[in-house]
Amino acid sequence: MFFLKKVITYFILLPPGNIVLFLLILGFYLFKKGVKFASYITLAVGFVLYFLSTEVGATLLISPLEESFKVPPKEVRNSCGYLVILGGGVKRGAPLLDLKNDLNEDSFKRTIGAYLLYGEKPRKIVASGYSVRESYPEGLAIKDLLVSLGVEEKDIIAENRSRDTFENALLVAKLVGTKKVCLITSAYHMRRAVYLFSKAGVKNLVPVPVDFKTSKAPFTVYKFFPTPYWLNISSKALKEYFGLLYYSLKR
Repeated sequence: MFFLKKVITYFILLPPGNIVLFLLILGFYLFKKGVKFASYITLAVGFVLYFLSTEVGATLLISPLEESFKVPPKEVRNSCGYLVILGGGVKRGAPLLDLKNDLNEDSFKRTIGAYLLYGEKPRKIVASGYSVRESYPEGLAIKDLLVSLGVEEKDIIAENRSRDTFENALLVAKLVGTKKVCLITSAYHMRRAVYLFSKAGVKNLVPVPVDFKTSKAPFTVYKFFPTPYWLNISSKALKEYFGLLYYSLKR
């Protein structure tokens, strides 16, 4: 009964499962009616959407990105003079207790990662990012959270002008000079971030990936269930691949 409830929920009641089911039914209907080209397109879209919406599909896409860099040992992390957090989004006006602007999931986990590194060894933290869609900069929202967690305000530099990762890199390069930097961002985003920071002239760089989207959980049939969460993870992976392609062609 529990399994049947899950099937009904994820394949009939909720998107993207119900959209996938509709496309597959429509595709087979068109094929039966002899409209073969339209049926092939419809079925292809349905299968691609299904693949991107499952944990299996999303993991296949994002794992190569997340495996690009390993978490460095503590002695390497503690050798950094600066901790640099790359913002990943802010929810303006969404409160988190006394904070007026909450961070989205990626930004929050990156900030917690930096907070833990600061706990290992206090040093300067650069909170980098300006939200294009929101009027409250990511850098300031990250700073607010760090201060509320107990980080000394004098140790936080809010860089709130950069609009993307390359601008993050250019502005941070001016702040840190030649000092060693621990770069903190989501694991799936690290490959592009390291490339752009190196291109901007930050050579003494220690990648510290956080916010891993994949897990080592045992295999179950539910990994084949389409969900909005895994479709979002696939979208993040595709965005990174497009970004890497764009900057490789731009060289």
